[in-house]
Amino acid sequence: MEENIEKLKFPIGKYKAILEFNFSGTVEDIKTLESFSQKLKDAVKGLDKTDLKKTYRDGGMNIAQIIHHYCDTHTYAFMRTKHALLEDNPSVKMYEVSEFLTTPESNVLDINDSLNVIDGIHAKWVSLLKTLSEEDFKKTYYHSARDKNIILHEHVGMYAWHTKHHLVHIEIAKESIKKEGKRNQ
Repeated sequence: MEENIEKLKFPIGKYKAILEFNFSGTVEDIKTLESFSQKLKDAVKGLDKTDLKKTYRDGGMNIAQIIHHYCDTHTYAFMRTKHALLEDNPSVKMYEVSEFLTTPESNVLDINDSLNVIDGIHAKWVSLLKTLSEEDFKKTYYHSARDKNIILHEHVGMYAWHTKHHLVHIEIAKESIKKEGKRNQ
């Protein structure tokens, strides 16, 4: 049972940091971030408010919360990128995902505001990332919860993984919608 829950929590596996800089790998991660907004919109296209309440596992976020979570965390990721570029190894602001999910806007079934923010943040973030040099990607920030410095190229890879991670959660939730016979998506 515990193994099944772990598979549902991390259907593509846990994130594995790549500490050795590889420019072509970072370019691929940037492409993942660039295509993410459209993939997300495609993943939730046609879902109604009942569907958006569906979770990928008991105790997991529902589809709407995943969208709002993406909005929060990717906004933070963009800001962390800017801080890492502008400051010498800044200590970044931390937040608790579960606490952020308690605010009213994270619990509405209308996901359009978050989708719009994700569109804008990703456009701006990718635009910035495409201008960076190899030296820029070696800059760091300090992550107090992990008690370690995060290298900017590692940060980009982590969020490329994050996009895929929750997109699979959405697909798992949509599969249960199909199994219930509600949709033929």
